[in-house]
Amino acid sequence: MNIWIINHYARTPDTPGLTRHYDITKHLVKKGVKTKIFNSSFDLYLGSSVLEKKKTKKDNPQKTNFEGVEFFTFSTLPYKNNASFGRILNMWMFSRDIFKTLQAGNYSKPDIVIGSSMTLFAADAARRLAKIFGVPFVFEVRDLWPLSPIELGGYSQWHPFLMYLDYLDKKLAKSADLIITTAPLMKEYYKERFGLPDEKFLWITNGTDVEMFQKAQNNSQNAEEKKTFDIYYTGAHGLANGLDKILDQMHVIKERFPQVRLVLVGDGPRKKHLQERAKQENLPAIFRDPVPKKELPSVLAKADALIFYLVPCRLYRYGISLNKLADYHAAGKPIIMVGECAQNPVLESGAGLVAPTLDELPGIIGNMLEMGAKSRREMGLKGVEYAKAHYDWESLAQRLFLRLKEIKLD
Repeated sequence: MNIWIINHYARTPDTPGLTRHYDITKHLVKKGVKTKIFNSSFDLYLGSSVLEKKKTKKDNPQKTNFEGVEFFTFSTLPYKNNASFGRILNMWMFSRDIFKTLQAGNYSKPDIVIGSSMTLFAADAARRLAKIFGVPFVFEVRDLWPLSPIELGGYSQWHPFLMYLDYLDKKLAKSADLIITTAPLMKEYYKERFGLPDEKFLWITNGTDVEMFQKAQNNSQNAEEKKTFDIYYTGAHGLANGLDKILDQMHVIKERFPQVRLVLVGDGPRKKHLQERAKQENLPAIFRDPVPKKELPSVLAKADALIFYLVPCRLYRYGISLNKLADYHAAGKPIIMVGECAQNPVLESGAGLVAPTLDELPGIIGNMLEMGAKSRREMGLKGVEYAKAHYDWESLAQRLFLRLKEIKLD
């Protein structure tokens, strides 16, 4: 089986960012599946074009190979923020170049083409290529359009560009032979809107490499006495991540629990602002650069607890599938979740404590400190067991493999 995956933001394992497709397809390769991933060189959340800096040739696309997974990286124009025209131009340019290059037939014919959001332009290029080659098209949904920008960005549903995205999303969903969703109830959004049948969907959550995290835990020297209690956050530093709101609470947390420090690992458009704010307000917050996925387990091994915040949003009635959530469980550390969602994995796993609102965050942290190291370790172990059962990439890859075989035969 020969699969093409078109994902604007797919990242290689030696860089920070979204490695979902590498992580799952390296297991498909072991089953004899030939996989090509087509991605863009520019990623706003990495600050600058990390992949562009790695280039030694002027090839477009540039080919790299990781454990049998082939990446083809197209150069695209940089932009300064997500709301800019430059971002739209970047998405359009990638879609144009992908379609022009691949439809020319310079690569071995695919058996299946997968188009992944978040950008629908790239997914539509995948749809058109699948039609040209007469093969099944798989639409992977990682963001609900146009609901995501309406709910998280405050845009009007009547914005002309969002109306176009709505049209595009409908076309992609209806023409797909299979729709992969990352959150458990995302399919309900499409079933309600377009009346699509249940059997058209496959839920493949964002997973993790549990074994890699276990090795990091075994090698950790974190057993030594510490004077601080370090709560780690990993991931993007953008408006949608609500880190400003967490810093608001750090004033109370600092006064009540002086041993607590917030450690933020990652990058994004709000990072400089957050750093300046923490310095001016003398908050116990430490900022660190993003790391490649393979280094993340050793970073999280140093944490005493892990935190994430869901900005109140109707989107979460369809559940969540944050990349960090799988990693947090596998890391074997107690999780502090702020926010509410359907099918809450932290509650299901028993791996942490949940504060429905930010005002309750200091109290939750106090509860976690009071429970003692032994109880926190037991909580972390529950997370590891949950990760083995629900987030293991090898098991998720097997589920995907079986469905891809089905639609190929159809």
